[in-house]
Amino acid sequence: MQIDLANVIYMNILILSKYNREGASSRYRFYNYIPYFDKNNIKYDIKPLLNDKYILKLYEKKMTLVKLLRIYSILKRIFYLEFNYCNYDLIIIEKELFPNIPFIIEKILLKNKRFVLDFDDYIANSYKTIFLKRIFLENKIDKLARIAKFVTVGNHWYFNEIKSNNLIYLPTVINLENYPKVKQNFQTNVVTIVWIGSPTTGKYLQAIVPVLQKLAKSHSIRLKVIGAHFKIDNVDCKIVDWDEQTEIEELLSSDIGIMPLANTIWEKGKCGFKLVQYMACGLPVVASIAPANEEIVDDGVNGFLVRNEDEWYFALEKLILNGKIREEFGIAGRKKIEQNYSYQFWGDRYCNLLINGNLHD
Repeated sequence: MQIDLANVIYMNILILSKYNREGASSRYRFYNYIPYFDKNNIKYDIKPLLNDKYILKLYEKKMTLVKLLRIYSILKRIFYLEFNYCNYDLIIIEKELFPNIPFIIEKILLKNKRFVLDFDDYIANSYKTIFLKRIFLENKIDKLARIAKFVTVGNHWYFNEIKSNNLIYLPTVINLENYPKVKQNFQTNVVTIVWIGSPTTGKYLQAIVPVLQKLAKSHSIRLKVIGAHFKIDNVDCKIVDWDEQTEIEELLSSDIGIMPLANTIWEKGKCGFKLVQYMACGLPVVASIAPANEEIVDDGVNGFLVRNEDEWYFALEKLILNGKIREEFGIAGRKKIEQNYSYQFWGDRYCNLLINGNLHD
């Protein structure tokens, strides 16, 4: 009897994401790989820890409800894991099973189970810097990593930070099919500088407020803020609510993408995804120096990497004054995304990693 290989299920995985599809990290690190799971005959179930109701109450700062929902979510995950693990070949865990829970609890729950971890944020930061957490949780992530089958990480900085020898680089990427158009018109009377993020990351814009105010005195600029409410005195600001259906058009109607960051250990673990989005749209970028940003941006080729206010001013002014440079940087940036930061490049590789333990085609 001939076997139809097209219908053979190579493995069955359980993805324990932190959020459902509305959470950006879970969406880009897991949900967007679903077409590749299907293509490679990987059967999957995705069970987020925290649902939309939890996120809503967190933003509303209704902390009593937040705590109750957190307890419910933990109990629900424990129950599902214990009674359904036998149905799966591999568990993929976004970051950790439970935030702020000691390693020994997760070690017991994961005993004799094949699992991998994924990090696009350095959650161990608070475990090492907050006194009470440091007592019980300081080495939790290192210990989890050592007993995992492997650990995927969003930039190479993690290789020196997480004390384990089973780390594998997996950047956060985009679907090129969603970015069929690139920036075309680089001649404009008003140069729009765009930032995209969330209400919690809008704070990073504060670092360049003096720069933007100084630029606005002598240049026709506009700051477009997508996903956060952030306005600057004496700067033309446009606030745009984030919407998955319109974010790309909002980026395409901008001229320069920016990613300011603080210089702390938390920021070193970030994956620079804003830059990937900007560059996929053909925008030149300016970004604070950070590990992922240095991997994505080729300084002076597709954008500028900067350290301080003076360098921010110089880089932005150069791009504001010269549409030709913006165009050249935009073309180079798009090319890099096509070659290195797309699901088209990483999708099958990631599936091969799950099935065979390596990234080869």
